[in-house]
Amino acid sequence: MTTYSLKNIVKKISEIQSLLCLDEIRLASRNAHTFQDLQKKVFQQISHLVAGIERDLSTRNLTGADLAIRSRRGYQWLKFLSRPDSLISHIDALQRINLLLETNRSISNQNYAVMLYHQGSLYKISHHGSQRQIVAQEGFLTAPDSVLRALLDIARDPSSRESRMIVRDYTFTKEYQKIRKHLEYLGIPPGSFSAGQIHHLDKSFQRVNQVYFQGRMALPHLVWSRRLTHRKFGHYQWDTDTVMVSSTLDQERVPEIVVDFVVYHELLHKKMGAKQGRQNRIAHTREFREAEERFHDVHQARKFLNRIAQKRARSI
Repeated sequence: MTTYSLKNIVKKISEIQSLLCLDEIRLASRNAHTFQDLQKKVFQQISHLVAGIERDLSTRNLTGADLAIRSRRGYQWLKFLSRPDSLISHIDALQRINLLLETNRSISNQNYAVMLYHQGSLYKISHHGSQRQIVAQEGFLTAPDSVLRALLDIARDPSSRESRMIVRDYTFTKEYQKIRKHLEYLGIPPGSFSAGQIHHLDKSFQRVNQVYFQGRMALPHLVWSRRLTHRKFGHYQWDTDTVMVSSTLDQERVPEIVVDFVVYHELLHKKMGAKQGRQNRIAHTREFREAEERFHDVHQARKFLNRIAQKRARSI
């Protein structure tokens, strides 16, 4: 698969983010005309960038799926904000954060820089002198004030267990997952990541769905992970409804039954979810393990995976 990088995309995104920083939003909010001018300026710049990116891709007969990960996420974030309602919601979230900073005593005397962006992690925290910077997933743009306050508390005290639980619990809501999933595959043609060099995840899903789920399992996004692994061969990303399978298994010597077992394992996560424990969510429950044993060649598949794991571990 092509990994085309967009030149200057990071610089352009930084320019947009500087217009959407808390200070700019705070200043613009003092006057209706100034606020409208800011919205118009940002919208025009974003629309221009998106049009240029898509023209560039079309000229090369590429799609968003062909972009390198940083370029793809940047493009998807801009495309998301090129919808007026999304941009308004984004600015509204930053306005609410400004109000929280003004009214909450525990955080009002702190110097914060807060951004919402399309990234893999829920949030990233960094310190620049006296300033605390937090970049949170764009999926938080419609979060209630209690969640935004928790994000600010985490920036102040990353060890705050209560705040981290508030943020984590919100990521299991339909509101968060709807935005997160939409962003992850915005501008990506369906099935772009499911075809491997040898194995096709769509075909594997169809086999597993018919045999073990009576054809009732809703099709998730199916993705070959480019990361070669020696222990973890699959992953279910619940907030984007994505089954990821390591490209380690996309080889002629790997039987279909092994790929099917990994897909089956991840689909069980999709179906069964996770059980809430005292401190975290437990995915591999007793019920899960019992269901996993129903795979008809479970021992053969595990034996093959263990052999791959041992061989790759020796080569590292």
